[in-house]
Amino acid sequence: MGRRRVKMVLAQAKDEVSKGDRPPLFLSWNEIDQAMDLLEAGLGGQQFDVIVGIARAGLVPAVMLAHRLGVRQFAVLEIRRTASDGINSAKRPPIVTGSFNASAILRKRVLLVDDIVGEGLTMKVARDWVQERAVSVSTCCIVVNKANLPHTNIGLAVDHWGCLVHRWVRFPWERRDWREEL
Repeated sequence: MGRRRVKMVLAQAKDEVSKGDRPPLFLSWNEIDQAMDLLEAGLGGQQFDVIVGIARAGLVPAVMLAHRLGVRQFAVLEIRRTASDGINSAKRPPIVTGSFNASAILRKRVLLVDDIVGEGLTMKVARDWVQERAVSVSTCCIVVNKANLPHTNIGLAVDHWGCLVHRWVRFPWERRDWREEL
């Protein structure tokens, strides 16, 4: 399955401009699974020693990829960026606020995972932190919100991704009462 298939699945998000007044795109578990298929295929059989999930939202896709890729070593990197879980929540500069099992990444090949990349700042901070400790780092996410990227080259923000959208996204593992925000 190619990237074109997920673009069809996510057709409602195609070519939209994120202006803050648009409702979020609600992704289903089926759409997540399709994007994960593309993400896994895009990794092209690369070998990783450790998967690092960016807490909170990156933990679900990180665990999914760990199972798909057969990687048993797992670590967590906590980074604070948004003030709340609200749509287009105020952002602050991302900072690493904690880690779990960080010794597992020392001199290892690491796959760094988050749910979504917008501006790319969280992923950059995480990549820099991991690069200081690991032999190599590849980054990935399920979704890239291209409307928020400050440049047109997605590869500057993340190495691998499942699909592109142009607006705020809500994932199926997030709170169910966010629909009340609309």
